[in-house]
Amino acid sequence: MPGDVSAWVLQDWAANAATPKGRAITVLFRLAQLAGRSELPRPVRVATTTALRVVLELVFRVELPWRLEVGPGLRVFHGTGLVVHEQVRLGAGCVLRHATSIGLAHTDDLDGAPTLGDEVVVGTQVVILGPVTIGDRAIVGAGSVVVDDVAPDTVVGGNPARYLRDRRPGDS
Repeated sequence: MPGDVSAWVLQDWAANAATPKGRAITVLFRLAQLAGRSELPRPVRVATTTALRVVLELVFRVELPWRLEVGPGLRVFHGTGLVVHEQVRLGAGCVLRHATSIGLAHTDDLDGAPTLGDEVVVGTQVVILGPVTIGDRAIVGAGSVVVDDVAPDTVVGGNPARYLRDRRPGDS
């Protein structure tokens, strides 16, 4: 459990400065993580994480399980329809938009969750499935379906997602 509770809960606050809904979603998610990882008695942990999950899922229509590994600075735009499997790993400073699913390619494939590096930007209506890695600072364009690895500093788009261009300064 983190030492500074307020810093833990508010680690995404500045990243969501322009989106009050994003702030609410990330605070509820971090509270659920805090409760789930706490040393509180099991019934209290279960009741707290369940209550927070109900609010996230029923009010905001967002599935961010408390077991999800997420770096600081998560940004959520709109959020509605966002579904992320609990085994996905998100690096620091990732951006997630609405109507997006990130998870397993098959329900019985528990080792097949995506990993997103730091500062990855995911457009709206994106599907990322299976044991893929999306490199640091990559951008996944709106409506893309990602089933293969994405190199760092690149932009991909389409169904299936394919390389469109580099993001590095000076590259065209």
